[in-house]
Amino acid sequence: MIKQEKEIVESLPIRDQVADIIRQMIINGELKAGQKISERQISKMLNISTTPVKEAFRALQTEKLIVCVPRKGSFISEHSRENLKEVTYIRSAIDGVSAYFAAIYATENQKRMMRELLEQARAIIEERGDAEELSNINERFHSVLRESSNNTYLCNMANSFLQIDSSMRKVVNVTDYEQLLNRQLQHEEILKAVETGDSAEAERRMVHHIRDTSKHLFWVE
Repeated sequence: MIKQEKEIVESLPIRDQVADIIRQMIINGELKAGQKISERQISKMLNISTTPVKEAFRALQTEKLIVCVPRKGSFISEHSRENLKEVTYIRSAIDGVSAYFAAIYATENQKRMMRELLEQARAIIEERGDAEELSNINERFHSVLRESSNNTYLCNMANSFLQIDSSMRKVVNVTDYEQLLNRQLQHEEILKAVETGDSAEAERRMVHHIRDTSKHLFWVE
């Protein structure tokens, strides 16, 4: 029996929320590789119609997290967690290159925005403040950095992974002070490299940051 405490929020696209919930259930092991999953089961669990669930299933099939077998039904992919792990490598590469170009093209205003975001993040960490607010600030930092790359192609590629990345962040939900501080220091080192125009260092530190953050889920090396 699948158990899920999350509720659907009317102000957000239901299809995206359903897909997000299923991704989280795969990541945390509640839905296992090869397990059968039905649209009716999910719609009943979330108390919604099957229409947005069908749409979510189609999106997850595209991501290779769900496999649809004719006359048998839908199943969690045997390689679902491996597919999500691959996303980590891809994202680290994309964000790494974004940091590389940000060190070249970031404007003074963009650098100021990133500094202010990291100052806000540090204050929240030191005051043991709201974890969700911290997550939103960190997400904004990465977003501004990508925009600073001045590369539309990189931004578009990164955006295609944002929904999956968001699902992973919600599962990790780190609250340990030392881990939060470590991530903060990594962000500050990335920004330092960007501000000094050291492209190679900015890329190296970003790749390390993404993989280090994700190892809590997949033990990425």
